[in-house]
Amino acid sequence: EVGEFVTASGEVVRGEIPRFFAGDPNAGNLGGGFLFMLFGLPGAALAIWQSAKPENKARIGGIMVTAALTSFLTGITEPLEFAFLFVAPVLYFFHAVMAGAAMSLMYVLGAKLGLTFSFGFIDYVLLYPLNTKPWLVLLIGPFFFLLYYVVFRAGIKWFNLKTPGREDADTIDTGEAQAGTAHEFARQLVLAFGGRSNITNLDACITRLRIAVVDAGKINQDKLKAMGAAGVVMVGNGAQAIFGPRSENLKTEMEEYLSVAGDDAELSEADVPDVQYTSTETTAKLRDPEAADKAHNFIKGLGGSVNISKIEAAAETRLRVVVADQSVIDDAALTAAGVHGIMRLPNQVLHLLVGLNADQYAAEMKGQLATA
Repeated sequence: EVGEFVTASGEVVRGEIPRFFAGDPNAGNLGGGFLFMLFGLPGAALAIWQSAKPENKARIGGIMVTAALTSFLTGITEPLEFAFLFVAPVLYFFHAVMAGAAMSLMYVLGAKLGLTFSFGFIDYVLLYPLNTKPWLVLLIGPFFFLLYYVVFRAGIKWFNLKTPGREDADTIDTGEAQAGTAHEFARQLVLAFGGRSNITNLDACITRLRIAVVDAGKINQDKLKAMGAAGVVMVGNGAQAIFGPRSENLKTEMEEYLSVAGDDAELSEADVPDVQYTSTETTAKLRDPEAADKAHNFIKGLGGSVNISKIEAAAETRLRVVVADQSVIDDAALTAAGVHGIMRLPNQVLHLLVGLNADQYAAEMKGQLATA
């Protein structure tokens, strides 16, 4: 909640984005994000695509074009950033420096741009009339496209980075999934996660498949990447495979396949030796001693138990809540209770950013709702 602004009616508004929409002429200093999400990261995607080995360019091109469009249209950068964050962290360092330069440049030039969700083209167009000097994005943006392209292309070449399509791994068998039916693709996904008996829970968010498993060592990360995942993040006994906007549909296809699958949904003895086993050791979390009080206040801020239809932890740091009526949500009360951010999604769904104890808060809230 950076800064504060007093409206004509005497209301005190805090936070960069709320102040912008309240009419504060000094707000809107995050406009540099449009430079690297609309232009910079798509330039990086092109560099990764062109740096791939010839035999992999078609596959990587499909992944990078999808990831670049996602960044450009919506400002969701996970599919693209996770493609190089873990395999080439030096590129992420360059990205951070250039993103910071973009933010500083737009601030110095006096541009004031707002956003509702992220720095995507949709927000840019919708809020264009409210912005100050929004044309600077179109003027400077192509330079950042070229800058990102040159830095990423040179970095990949000079450091011989194993970005997508440049891996030394052997060819991964995707089991004809690319050319098969939806069920065949879903079957190969199930096998990549260790087979039906290894999967304990299926979930998805906007850009990721989130699969909980019995043995994380049976997850075949190379196969998931060969099937189109921009990256795979191991989280405890599970994995988050970044398939971009397809993730929710893929989860549905896996659920439909598992409902009718037979023994073909299990790894064969021949498949098991090819799996790369990794350690499943996780770092213990510090529990929040005030979780019960926070859960009570979260419920109150959400409009009470009668307004909450469903609550669950999501993406390690969020509470995913389905409510009956979003209009009764008290944002100020939720913020005071410890919610760092609120995302309103379609179908009465909210994401509350609460930190690494999201699972603890979800359990507390479920317990309190059950006895309400």
